[in-house]
Amino acid sequence: MKIGRKWVSLNALQTFEAAARHEHMGRAAAELNVTQSAVSHQVRALETALGIALFDRRGRRIELNAAGERLLQSIQSGFDEISATALSLTADRYAGQVSLAVPVSLMVEWLNPKLAEFLDLYPNLTLRLSYSDRAMTLLPADVDMAIVFSAHVFPGFRVTPFMQTEIFPVCAPELARGGLPLDPAILRKSTIIHEDNGETWAHWFAHRGLEQFRPSRDIYAGSHHDAMAFARRGAGFAMSDWFLGGATLRAGGLVQAFGPGTMKTDGYFLVTRTTATPDSAATALADWLLREVSRATEAQP
Repeated sequence: MKIGRKWVSLNALQTFEAAARHEHMGRAAAELNVTQSAVSHQVRALETALGIALFDRRGRRIELNAAGERLLQSIQSGFDEISATALSLTADRYAGQVSLAVPVSLMVEWLNPKLAEFLDLYPNLTLRLSYSDRAMTLLPADVDMAIVFSAHVFPGFRVTPFMQTEIFPVCAPELARGGLPLDPAILRKSTIIHEDNGETWAHWFAHRGLEQFRPSRDIYAGSHHDAMAFARRGAGFAMSDWFLGGATLRAGGLVQAFGPGTMKTDGYFLVTRTTATPDSAATALADWLLREVSRATEAQP
């Protein structure tokens, strides 16, 4: 690639993008399957060609400077456009219908805003959506794949880890007027909001080493989406995570009630049929879902 009067290899740009994204030469090397010295050499070559430093170096640590930030944004935008174009070149191969079952909260709070992008990539494909539930242990005959929570038993299907979540109690800011973090003892006189039969909160009490006690009131919302609606309105304390609740937390609609501590869960899994071929519409949807969740994971705090 010619920049001004000098030639810059695409390999150098790709290497810089990985190093800049990780702000770590070693992690970039691991991702690209090359040595750390090779990454350093490519970055130095790019800086020499451009005649400007792209990182501030502090011993072994590297941090993007303003010039590096600008270049990273431009490269990532270019790579995204190339990827989208490449995918669109093969989109005509995919036609017919593909069906996906998703937990209602994941559908409403994460997937829905993204579906237009997928459908733009595959204009000849029809997408059929339905809701999955915690009791699902096999795919119905009319469902090609499902995203499920805590997939322990799915005999005869391919199960791929989709998203690892770490949960924590949240509440509306007005319930935290006494200052954060709150003392868990406040739950004795409060309302606890459940999205299941109470199992998640029971695990949290055990995780914190607390004796489980009865709150003033329980609300069984039935889904994370409904539990968050109750919590945002100040009805009580609910469980969330940065994957589903991140936007509301960043906007200040909810706060972490009892400090920054989190509790790991089994997370979400993608269940697909073993009969799906590499060039099928179901495989295209599965690959797109995994790419999107990878981006979402990188954006979490």
